[in-house]
Amino acid sequence: MSELKYLFGPAPSRRLGRSLGINIVPAKICSLDCLYCEAGRTKTTTMQRKPYYKADDILKEFRENFDKFDGLCDIVTVTGAGEPTLNSELGKIITGIKEFTNKPCAILTNTTTIHIKEVYESLLKFDIVVPSLDAVTENIFKAVNLPEDSIYIADIIAGLEKFSKEYKGKFFIEILFCKDINDSREHINHLIKVLENIKCSKVQLGTVHRPPAHSTARPVSDEFLLDITKIFIKHNIPAEVTGGFSSVYKSSASLNLLDLIPALLKMRPCTLLDMSGVFGKSESEIKKSIDYLICENKIKAEYYNSDTYYTTA
Repeated sequence: MSELKYLFGPAPSRRLGRSLGINIVPAKICSLDCLYCEAGRTKTTTMQRKPYYKADDILKEFRENFDKFDGLCDIVTVTGAGEPTLNSELGKIITGIKEFTNKPCAILTNTTTIHIKEVYESLLKFDIVVPSLDAVTENIFKAVNLPEDSIYIADIIAGLEKFSKEYKGKFFIEILFCKDINDSREHINHLIKVLENIKCSKVQLGTVHRPPAHSTARPVSDEFLLDITKIFIKHNIPAEVTGGFSSVYKSSASLNLLDLIPALLKMRPCTLLDMSGVFGKSESEIKKSIDYLICENKIKAEYYNSDTYYTTA
């Protein structure tokens, strides 16, 4: 399989299952510099929208390679090593994808651009929209998401409320908790008040799992996530704790791990156990490929929370 510029995976998504990702902005074009981001720090936050990657180039690669992934993915996910809605050709991209495949299409977004008409209308075309909403007060929003100066959480909340009432697809709100930053009971109460006014399919709760952009991002406990889930449900807010990886590939001797492992790690770090589950291979077999790729300087090991994570070099 030749190296791809925009497509990656299929990746095991805690939210969406087996996901073929399409990266439509370069690293790290983003309007936020979230403490926990697994794609690294944002050097300069921006709200400038432009064709960072051209829609025609993205769609050409998608059409020429999709048949290789068709049986291995459940969903096509538009994302990026930054904020995908900053690509000003988002509407053309989602239209082109849906003309070529009947697979459901999702987008992961921080919703900072939802007030822009073109973005709003483009989001309506997706089958699944997954916005993040880690904070609902200005001080905590700035502490956990480090936004570009023109962004205010009140505008994001207003956009989410409006969008949720018009949107007909699946709408999953993701909240990621960082210990001692956005996990106070006072902030939980504020979250509840906001979420009660947003019509969503599910609120998905998670925490820091992989090496974060900022060392101040620390995970909350599983018990905390379960407790908050119960509190949300008591307030008639559908909620769940995001689960672990699901297997993407059936065990097969024909898998070329030397191609697939770097593709998987292109957008997110994984442990040896993660990759074993994804590819249906033993950890010892995965480790042989990892060792070779490390020697070739294609991937590297990082250590976080007593685990070894592998990422692209």
